[in-house]
Amino acid sequence: MLESKAEAQTSAPSPATPAKPPVEGHSARRIHRVAEHVGARSYLEIGVFNGKTFNGVNLPNKVGVDPRFAFDIEPHKRDGVRFVSLTSDAFFSGMKSPEHFDIIFLDGLHTFQQTFRDFCNSLICSHDRTVWLIDDVFPSDVYSAWPVASEARQFRKLSGSDSPAWNGDVYKLLFAIHDFFPVLSFVSFSNRGNRQTLLWKTPRQTFTPILGSLERIERLGYFELMKSQQVFNFKPEDEAFAEFFSSMNGKFTVPDVPETTSP
Repeated sequence: MLESKAEAQTSAPSPATPAKPPVEGHSARRIHRVAEHVGARSYLEIGVFNGKTFNGVNLPNKVGVDPRFAFDIEPHKRDGVRFVSLTSDAFFSGMKSPEHFDIIFLDGLHTFQQTFRDFCNSLICSHDRTVWLIDDVFPSDVYSAWPVASEARQFRKLSGSDSPAWNGDVYKLLFAIHDFFPVLSFVSFSNRGNRQTLLWKTPRQTFTPILGSLERIERLGYFELMKSQQVFNFKPEDEAFAEFFSSMNGKFTVPDVPETTSP
């Protein structure tokens, strides 16, 4: 019940309640665990949207790329933080000399073509210790796997559901990485948040392509995906990190990398 204006004026002031710290999202939590292990200081995020993850990541040097930020970026600007209002294609193609990042988070347009292009372009921004986190790698249902968001939601609505969930066909990226990048290792998180994939530069001990061509990967549908989930190397979060920590144990030291700037 709201008190009257007079009551508000005569009421004794109540002690100030300390502001609660923001709740750490699953992406920021995972990024911080990686950062602590590898001694990361620089961070690139492709697809910032409302800034929940980007603003929640506590690293000295951060670059966020998005053609349309869905929040006021001014309060979040500081030394070492840069907001780039460009498409990811324009960002990468506009680099006169590549910047190098310790952690790269890919969460842009949820289509295979764009995410694959973002991943390939991000390789020029990587070094031997770079770690990637890739979002939306596994669709929540058959509708969520459709590459056009508006159509996916329309089809789902016809089935009687109003859920806005959409992951697109980013899942195809993991098949492309599995089949064409044997020098990269990865593990995917199966719990405690979105299903995401952690990727780093360690050759896989065993390598056998599954589909063997980008055309077959492009044609991979939801139900074929469901029969090939082993590709993702899904594990509970703590087990996934244990695999990553074991693989990188004793290998990651942080040498000085000359800082560069891009327009």
